[in-house]
Amino acid sequence: MKLKIIPTTKLKGEIIAPPSKSYSHRAFIASSLAKGVSIIKNPLISGDVEVTIDIIKSLGHRISRVSEDTYMVKSNIGTIKPIKSILDCKNSGTSIRIFCALAMLIDGGLSFSGEFLKRKRPIIPLLNALKFIGGNYDLSEDFLRIKRKGKKCNTIEIPGNKSSQFVSALLMMCPLLNCKKINSITIKITSPIVSYPYVKITLNVLDSFGINIQEILDDKKVGKYVITCGQNYRAQTFEIPGDFSSTSFIIAAAILSPEDSLIVIRNLNFDKPQGDRKIIEVLQRMGAKIEVFKDKNSISIKGNINKYPLTGLAIDIEDTPDLFPILSVVGAFAKGKTELYNASSIRGKESDRLSLVAQGLSKMGVKVKEEEDKLTVYHCDQLEGFDINHENDHRVAMAFTIAALFARTPSQISDIEVVKDSYPNFIEDIKKLGAIVEKIE
Repeated sequence: MKLKIIPTTKLKGEIIAPPSKSYSHRAFIASSLAKGVSIIKNPLISGDVEVTIDIIKSLGHRISRVSEDTYMVKSNIGTIKPIKSILDCKNSGTSIRIFCALAMLIDGGLSFSGEFLKRKRPIIPLLNALKFIGGNYDLSEDFLRIKRKGKKCNTIEIPGNKSSQFVSALLMMCPLLNCKKINSITIKITSPIVSYPYVKITLNVLDSFGINIQEILDDKKVGKYVITCGQNYRAQTFEIPGDFSSTSFIIAAAILSPEDSLIVIRNLNFDKPQGDRKIIEVLQRMGAKIEVFKDKNSISIKGNINKYPLTGLAIDIEDTPDLFPILSVVGAFAKGKTELYNASSIRGKESDRLSLVAQGLSKMGVKVKEEEDKLTVYHCDQLEGFDINHENDHRVAMAFTIAALFARTPSQISDIEVVKDSYPNFIEDIKKLGAIVEKIE
């Protein structure tokens, strides 16, 4: 679908935060590893999470919808038979990385294909780490086969500076290992963990499903995890919280509005360890008017960039890489300059986000300076509309859609369906709030 985005002056209304993509992945996978029946409430089921769901079904587990927002997972853990089919992971990093680790538990291993491999996104450090427990792999540009040969249970060493998903994958798999000579296995983290809040999400889900893990990390997030072998996942009812990553785009839309705007966002759980709730603190420091109501799981945002101007900041993006696209856009509207640093890991996301965002802002007339792990965005008095290139990256597509709402001239975006990867109702929600978006036949 192709859309025309017409400059908008104000936004008003209330929305419900979409379900967390990160929690949905992990909850469905944990449910498939638990004996019995689990209930998942309010999950995301599109995009990358749909990839995860399809893989779970391919492994013989049953997932069924029992009401509008509730799903039942009936696991066949312990009876998984070898499968010969190749699992298409598309461009889902979470799916392929976690199931690569879980392949160690399946006789004959697993085979994968997909856009993720064609884009040569990072995975080799994880594959090499699995060698410590007997992992053996065959990797090409469009195919990956991995299985476990032997029953080694050595300490696993993994770098943390490439992707936190490497660590999460090992944390989900290791409790199910059976090691004859030892009763625990150690994961040694050899370099600081990037995007560490996502590891906290993994640990939170694992704890809910009855898995115990001892974390011993220093201030730099280097250290080890000690995991008792032969644990059992416990079937669970698990409710997915609203996603701060996705709502960051709506928050930004409110504060960038040139006229008085007011948006309320509900279904935000401040007790769950989502690192991207940092968006609120960052934007408040820049001058945004955001009120938090933890008891009501909601926030209220007042917008009018002329009345509440923003000032650029230096922002460490290492733990919150998914905020990079939208904070880069906000930086274009902020006085002075905005520096987003420790950003090298985002080059290995669904796209090279650092380069793609820099290119897009430049086309809108924004001065930027791109470095290997940093993007500096300078204030721009007036952005110009353009034909948005998102390279099938959902967060880049949403970030530039928000930027286009406040450009001088209209913009166009093709293949907007990509936003379903994390925020299926994104276009519907911004239109509900007053954004002028038209379908192009």
